Amino acid sequence: MGVLLFWGFFFSLITSGLSNFTLESERKSQLFLTKPSINLQLIDAKGQSLMLADLAKQQNKILVTEFIYTRCKTLCLTLGDYFQQAQTHIKAQSLQQKIHLLSISFDVAADNPTRLNRYQSRMKIDNQVWSIATMASDADLTMAKRQLGLVVLADRFNEFVHNSAFLVISPQGKLLGIYDDDDIQGALSLAASESSTL
Repeated sequence: MGVLLFWGFFFSLITSGLSNFTLESERKSQLFLTKPSINLQLIDAKGQSLMLADLAKQQNKILVTEFIYTRCKTLCLTLGDYFQQAQTHIKAQSLQQKIHLLSISFDVAADNPTRLNRYQSRMKIDNQVWSIATMASDADLTMAKRQLGLVVLADRFNEFVHNSAFLVISPQGKLLGIYDDDDIQGALSLAASESSTL
């Protein structure tokens, strides 16, 4: 029920009624058509700077990515639960050498390495399967908004209202697919299919 209330608030805040569903559909359709390269600069839980595309190449894995912030008590908790389930699934299927989960925080000001490490502990993240990083700067957040249609709005309680999806990214840093935030299975299926050639 909390998630439904959140989305109801989100829809009324951004647009009105069903027009936002059209906006999300158009965003996904456009991303499927253009399949942009995603080259955000990130800071990981060790405080190291890296580029998203470089991370994909270094790991030589298919990335399944989500955008969150660690203080979130609504939607991000659900996304975290999905990633916990995905982590279990990847290990059970012995796919940890081919698929990697990546949570990216857009809370540039607050989500420093200390907070990322707390999130790792809280979510029982296995670094061989799942990692977390934050965008390095507001410029990276602006790029994500422009390239990926990410919507992030600060509210009066110093929280964020945001949209969400699971992005599947190739080892070359190219977007392969985008799935609704309740379709982790779809994202994992595409990742498994694409990983068969690695």
